[in-house]
Amino acid sequence: MNKIRFFIALWAAKLSVIALRITRHNGTNFPGVVAIKLCPDFLKIIKKPKAIIGVTGTNGKTTVCNLAIDMFKADGRRVLNNSLGSNINTGIATALIMGAGIFGKAKYDTALLEMDERSAPLLFPALKPELLLINNLTRDSIMRNGHPEFIARILTEEMPPETRLIINGDDLIACGIAPENERKYFGIESLDTDVKECVNLINDLRVCPECSSILKYEHLRYHHIGKAYCPDCGFKSPECDYKGKNADLENMTIEVEDGGETAKYRLLNDSVFNIYNVVAVVSLFRELGYSRERIKEL
Repeated sequence: MNKIRFFIALWAAKLSVIALRITRHNGTNFPGVVAIKLCPDFLKIIKKPKAIIGVTGTNGKTTVCNLAIDMFKADGRRVLNNSLGSNINTGIATALIMGAGIFGKAKYDTALLEMDERSAPLLFPALKPELLLINNLTRDSIMRNGHPEFIARILTEEMPPETRLIINGDDLIACGIAPENERKYFGIESLDTDVKECVNLINDLRVCPECSSILKYEHLRYHHIGKAYCPDCGFKSPECDYKGKNADLENMTIEVEDGGETAKYRLLNDSVFNIYNVVAVVSLFRELGYSRERIKEL
């Protein structure tokens, strides 16, 4: 019965894609809405690419995904993505529909999917990312998530145990997600714009999660993003596997060190958010087995 419902949902969704094109409507997640409405288990049943790479977090998801997609294209790889749709379950369902044949077989070997961090309970039972990059978790709309620690708990509870994580090591809230999962950290060493104390109205991590003492910062960028330590119990930010350093904002370059070797990469602009995005993408492609020289070429 589930198979019959699945095929009805798949074909109805594919017909809706054709209808949207004829009527010149965007409806970027409408096919996914149709599919999940007709078959609630649609995301579980549809065949997925062999490798799924996810990107989540409060800020930078779209930029990181767009950079990665452009790099895959430059490398001659066809990668399924949801850049034209939403990053919740219906948008990802739409991407899978677009990337599947009429019998639901995946036409791509790899998918790079932007994933809304709040949607983890709807996504991870059906999708098992090989890699999940977590850019950061900072306070968002109070009506939507209330506090980043709330989102971190959701991600931890829903995280597939086999998913390898690439986490912003300068975000201690993100660092605490799914502690049993294999992980690598990326971060940025000192910048000229660093401060020692938070100058924002919001700092989402003021006290040590181990002993509740007030945290100190070696350097701080925004909210709680920076290198923190507890003077009482020794809790501190992790040592990063991918270290961005010597950011040259005049020539728009940054060095990233990993495995004891360093390479220089282009920056998008001087925004601290986009400096993190570049280091995140470099970390992702290094974890995918790309050489430093190849990443620079892309």
